[in-house]
Amino acid sequence: MKLSNMSFKKQFYITLYVVGTVVIFFGFSLNIYSSYIYKKDAFMHESILQSSLIADNSIAPLMFFDEDGMQKNLAPLYRYKDILQVRIYDKDDKEFASYNPDNRESIEERSLDQSAFIMDKESVVFRYEIMENGEKYGTLYMEKSTQALKSFLYDYVFNTIIFSLALIIIMVIVVIKMSAIFITPIVSLSKTLVELSLTQDYDTRLDYVSDNEVGKLYGAFNKLFASIGVHQGRLENLTNELENRVQTRTQELQKSLDTLHRAQSQLVESEKMAALGSLVSGVAHEVNTPLGNAVTGSSIIRGECQELLKMMDNGTLKKSILSDKLMHLEEASRLLSKSVTNAADLIKSFKKISVDQSLEAKREFDPAEYINEIFLTFRNKLKQVPISVDVVCKEEIVLNSFPGAFAQIFNNFIQNSIMHGFE
Repeated sequence: MKLSNMSFKKQFYITLYVVGTVVIFFGFSLNIYSSYIYKKDAFMHESILQSSLIADNSIAPLMFFDEDGMQKNLAPLYRYKDILQVRIYDKDDKEFASYNPDNRESIEERSLDQSAFIMDKESVVFRYEIMENGEKYGTLYMEKSTQALKSFLYDYVFNTIIFSLALIIIMVIVVIKMSAIFITPIVSLSKTLVELSLTQDYDTRLDYVSDNEVGKLYGAFNKLFASIGVHQGRLENLTNELENRVQTRTQELQKSLDTLHRAQSQLVESEKMAALGSLVSGVAHEVNTPLGNAVTGSSIIRGECQELLKMMDNGTLKKSILSDKLMHLEEASRLLSKSVTNAADLIKSFKKISVDQSLEAKREFDPAEYINEIFLTFRNKLKQVPISVDVVCKEEIVLNSFPGAFAQIFNNFIQNSIMHGFE
C-alpha cells in the first residue's frame, strides 16, 4: 500500500518515525565515527610526543654510554599504564636499555620495516630515530596498549544506543500526544467537512472548545459556513502569509546563527594562533643564546683537541701544556653542558605548553611548576621591562583542570602587563 493512499494520521506517524529514526541513526553514526577518529588522532599525537620526549632525554645517556642514567630516565614510565614497554638501541642496533614490566616479547621482532608505527589488535608500536644535529645516536621502540581506544569505542557505542532508544521512545510518546492534541481534531474536522460537502448543510456548526490554533481553526470554519466566499479567500491569504513569515524568519535566524558560529570559531582560533606565535618567537629568541654558547664550547673543544693531537704527533707535548689544555677542555665542556641543559629546559617547557594549548585535554598538573614554565617562555620579553618575577604558590597544590586554558589566561595577563603597564 502506497504512503499517499494511507490516511493522514498514518502518513504523519510513518513519516515522523522514519525521518526521526534515519536522522538519529545517521547523526549518531557520524558522531561515533568522528569521536573515534578524534580520539585515535589524539592518542597517536600523544604517543608521538611521548616518544619524542623519551628520545630527547635519551640523547645524553647514549652519547656518554650511561646505562644507569638511561634506566633512571625510563623508571618514571610506570605511571603510564598504557605504555607496555620501551626499548632503546644504540647506533649499532644493540639494545642499550629497556622498560618492560610485563616481560613482553621483543618489539623489533614485530616491526622489522621502517614505518613510524605498527598497530595490531592489542597494541601499537612506535619507532623513533634518536637524532641530534643530524647524527643518529640510536633508535627508540615504544609499545602502547590500545585498550583505551577500544573501551572508549565500546562505551560510546553502548551509550549512544541506549540514548537513541530512549530518544525514539520519547519521540513516539511525543508524537502520540501531539497527534491526540492536533491530528485527531484535524482528522475529525476533515471527515465533517467531507460530509458537509455532500450534504451542503452549511447551518451545521462544529464544536471544539480551545484557545489554541486548532480551536481557532474550528471557529474560522464556523464563520466560513456563514459566509463561504469571503472567509474562504481570507483564510487562504492569512495561511499563506503566516507560512511565508515563518519561513522568512526561520531563514534569517539560521543565517544569523551560522554567522555567529563562524565568528566565534574564528575568534577562538585567532586567539590561539596569536598566543602560540608569540610563544614560538619568544622561545626561539631565548634558545639562540644557549645554542650559541654550545657552538662556541664545541669549537673550543675541537680546537684544543686538534692542538693536543698535533703536539702528540710532533712529540712536543709537555705535562704543563697538557694540564693547561685539559683545564680549557673542562671549562668548555662545562659551558657546553650548561648551554645544552638550558636549551633543553626551554624546549621542554615550550613543548608542554604548546601541546596543552592545542589538545585542550584535562589532566593533573602542578600550578607552581607550570607558572614558572610559562614565565620561562616569556623570559626574553621580561628582560626588556624593569621588573622581577617572583611566583608565590604552595608546592603541594595539584590541579585537575585544562592546562591549555590555564596557560592561555597567564599568557594574556603577561602580554597585557608588558603592553599596557610600561611605555
